[in-house]
Amino acid sequence: MTLMKLKGAVAALALLPAMAQAENYTAAVTWNDLHAITMNHFVNFAKYVKDATNGEINFEVYTNSSLLPPRSALKGTADGIAQYSHVTGAYVPADLPLDNVLNDIAFNADDQLAVTFAQTEMKALHPKMQAEYKKNGVVFSASYSTNPYLYICATPIRTVEDLKGKKIRTGSTAQVNWVKATGGTAVSVPATEMYTGLQRGSVDCALGDATFMTTSFKLQEVAKASTTLGLGTHTSGGNFFNADFWQSITPEQRRVLLDQASQTFVELAIDWKNRGDEALAEAKSNGVEIIEPDETLKAALADFRADLAKTMPKVAMEERKVEDPTDLLDAYAAAVDKYKSLLEGVDRTDAAALRKIADAEIYSKIDVTTYGM
Repeated sequence: MTLMKLKGAVAALALLPAMAQAENYTAAVTWNDLHAITMNHFVNFAKYVKDATNGEINFEVYTNSSLLPPRSALKGTADGIAQYSHVTGAYVPADLPLDNVLNDIAFNADDQLAVTFAQTEMKALHPKMQAEYKKNGVVFSASYSTNPYLYICATPIRTVEDLKGKKIRTGSTAQVNWVKATGGTAVSVPATEMYTGLQRGSVDCALGDATFMTTSFKLQEVAKASTTLGLGTHTSGGNFFNADFWQSITPEQRRVLLDQASQTFVELAIDWKNRGDEALAEAKSNGVEIIEPDETLKAALADFRADLAKTMPKVAMEERKVEDPTDLLDAYAAAVDKYKSLLEGVDRTDAAALRKIADAEIYSKIDVTTYGM
């Protein structure tokens, strides 16, 4: 090529629209590669974002606490070690007290999907929740609700009497108080340590959803029985962006990220429910005894739930050190009722139908020019 032609080519390139540069970012999740949150909110989310941005935003996903352990996820995200991560609020109760209040009241959950929607709405749109996340340097993306929590134990639990003296791994203040009320001892260890706890006898039971026995933590290998009492769900924390990262990208890119969060949010809800059903059947086929609770357990749970609803504001103020959260709890209860109504007659396995609800009630109400800024 002659010098004249070379100069002409350079000049022509200069006239072309500037092309966006691809950027690589880091995403971190506590759970293993097969966990429902990992697969949906991280692996699939990263793929969807890369496709939707034509490779402009690419998240490299680190799983199994390889980058951020559970107790470090919030601070690590705020510090920019990861630009996107899963934070389990129960591990950082002093930093996320209101988030944990919402998790405590999820002990009374009786509709897993309605709770999933209500928790995400509260965390994305309620001013008090937004203020709590902003204080911690993170921007909320999407939440979740596990399947109903069960007893997963080294020995069978059939009655209230069987619970006395048992060491039980818990994941919320409400669960701790339930264990105490039924004569057990609450044990606080990360979910990743439940397997060795049951194996070595440092815990007698773990409270967890059915997938804890299979894809999440493989507890069917060390547990002998599971009692299907239905001890609410777990909802603490969720997925968060580093605030500096969020503020550095364009409003259009923020909207793309929230669109993909909405998609993986509903896909996770469907996947988790399916996994729960499959997990009970798999665990049973592998020798775990699946036990229906007797009337003493059912009655004790009904009494505890009624008391929890009445005393939650007082308990939250005393144990979470927050101002009276009655307004927050009332808003959450109203949101749960709203989603129960909106979900009536809807195919709960139809991602497109659920996405319409998520977008209409939550994500379309987020102003990407001001949210998280």
